[in-house]
Amino acid sequence: MEEFTLSAPLDVVLTNTTAGNKYEDYASKDHNSFLLTTPALKWGILGTGRICNDFTQALKHLPTASVVACASRNSLPNASLFASKHNIPRSYGTYAELCNDEDVEIIYVGNVHLFRREVGEMVLNAGKHCLLEKPMALTKSDALYLSTLATSKNLFLSEGMWTRYFPAIEHVRALISDAAIGDVTTVSSDFHFHTPDQEKYPESPLYDKKLAGGAAMYLASYPIAASLCCFPSWPDKIVCNGVVDSATGIDTMGSISLRFPPLEGGDEAKSRDRLDNKGAGMANLHFGFLGESSEETTIVGTGGRIIIHTPAHCPTSITVITKQPGAKRGEVEKETLTFPLPITPEDVKDSGGYYYPNSAGLAYEAAAVARCVGGGKIETPQYTREEMVKVMEIIDEYKKQIGIQEGYEGEEEKEEGKVEVKT
Repeated sequence: MEEFTLSAPLDVVLTNTTAGNKYEDYASKDHNSFLLTTPALKWGILGTGRICNDFTQALKHLPTASVVACASRNSLPNASLFASKHNIPRSYGTYAELCNDEDVEIIYVGNVHLFRREVGEMVLNAGKHCLLEKPMALTKSDALYLSTLATSKNLFLSEGMWTRYFPAIEHVRALISDAAIGDVTTVSSDFHFHTPDQEKYPESPLYDKKLAGGAAMYLASYPIAASLCCFPSWPDKIVCNGVVDSATGIDTMGSISLRFPPLEGGDEAKSRDRLDNKGAGMANLHFGFLGESSEETTIVGTGGRIIIHTPAHCPTSITVITKQPGAKRGEVEKETLTFPLPITPEDVKDSGGYYYPNSAGLAYEAAAVARCVGGGKIETPQYTREEMVKVMEIIDEYKKQIGIQEGYEGEEEKEEGKVEVKT
């Protein structure tokens, strides 16, 4: 397999970032070298669970990033242990104290997603930039509220859709933009894993409706987001199906079919002597807790296809399959490209490494956020606010169609480190 060198990341191409940073280094032989040149940013970590650990570890790939404080919801000892593990100067036993720390410029929110709106609002009202883990909210309404609040305060806000920042995905988007596989017609994407291997039923928060459990809230945003960046418009029809556990009331697996309309004027403009419906397409997405799937994304175009290999939510390899016009079925050219993760620093190894696969790739997201904040941007072009809200709108429609009722009843006494789960 060939190692591919990518041009500048999407946020560098499409936005004006801080002058003086040499992002051309990204096109060097080591395509992770751009991590060394991001603008400085002082982080606060809200939460002390596994994903907070991995994000903090990933920040150690960025010499210009510093974590100056962390907080646990109601446990100073937990925060102190986390701070000691990662050599963080200050730790707090409440989120409010972290939000009021004058040195903190941006807060990464990795606590239980049940409290996203509440905590996101607290962070923004404290005047801090904010990176919210997935899902950024429980509903479209809450996502739109947080986005509007951030805009009103001219603060950066993004959901942690880290997939979008991986070099493999940046390259896939460039290929689509350059019509390397023609016009995209279909996308298939899956994310299933067997939760009973790690999560006890029904005690785990994955199965707790009051804590916003269920397959959609934990997994659906990945395949949905995988499809939305492949088409020139939003879907105009959504058809959903799902399996609901009768004992807990949460969905254990689901499917979402999205139809994308042709470009405006496409029907009138198309030639009568050829099959052409430019812009139109379908996405078939599925996710669940009941078995482990291949977890790949396949993007099919009129001139070929792209396979994003497992784990597609944090990929390091893709295969590009192209077909010349007029060639017979199966007469294709294939090229597999790899995008190695950055080498793990010694201080990451010394502090226990990562919990999740390919978590070093969280550094790509953190670097893009730093470039956008440093350039005065309030969102990243890789994953815009509008798209975040659209993902939540689709999840809302999914829940409506399969009959999942709203009405989460948060148990605020639960500590985020105890209820975080491995995905």
